[in-house]
Amino acid sequence: MTSDIKGMATTGLSTITGGTQPQTQTASSESLTPAEQRMRQQSKAFQKTVWEGVLIGAGAGTLWGVIQGDEAKDVLLKAAIGGAVGGLAGAYIASKQKQFSSKEDQLDAMIADVRRSNQETEDLIASVRQVIAEDKKRLAAVEQRYRKGQASQAEVASTRSRITDNQAVIAQASKGAREKQTMFQGAERQYRQDNPGTDTGRMQQELAAYNSKLKTLDKLAGSVAVA
Repeated sequence: MTSDIKGMATTGLSTITGGTQPQTQTASSESLTPAEQRMRQQSKAFQKTVWEGVLIGAGAGTLWGVIQGDEAKDVLLKAAIGGAVGGLAGAYIASKQKQFSSKEDQLDAMIADVRRSNQETEDLIASVRQVIAEDKKRLAAVEQRYRKGQASQAEVASTRSRITDNQAVIAQASKGAREKQTMFQGAERQYRQDNPGTDTGRMQQELAAYNSKLKTLDKLAGSVAVA
């Protein structure tokens, strides 16, 4: 029965969010540069429909142990609907409670998750910077060739389309990372409420570092423009 609830949660989630949205990409994977391929792979860690579905599934077993029937379905559905505003924080906390009996271990696990997201964001930023530099160089070169009559209008349009594809990947990753941050922040607040007097300073520090990196990612996402 637990597996049925997990399946229901994932199915309901896909219906609400429209399922996992594929990355916009007109160029074949063979034509992508190593940096473009790496950026696309790294961005998957921030796709909301990916980590959201995992959390709902992980929390379902714990929730089923407490409540059953229509009430359980209702809680899972509300968690899915409320994901963007922190509704997933409860499922995230539940998954840690299921994994660890100690409150201290639960907190350590959450801190480790935020730290991991920090590192993933840092790695993604490095790839994004490289892709943006490549795009600028590629566009400048094809436009110069076009002015000299050595490139067609179609080649220029194809290059700009490729930049647009990269922009979509960056923007989607930035949006998903921000939503993941909202979930972490909600979990930190809930943990403090559930455990009065517990020091969550280390998690708050990791969240502050995460926010700083996300600001950089946001700026990079906004800096990509196609003339």
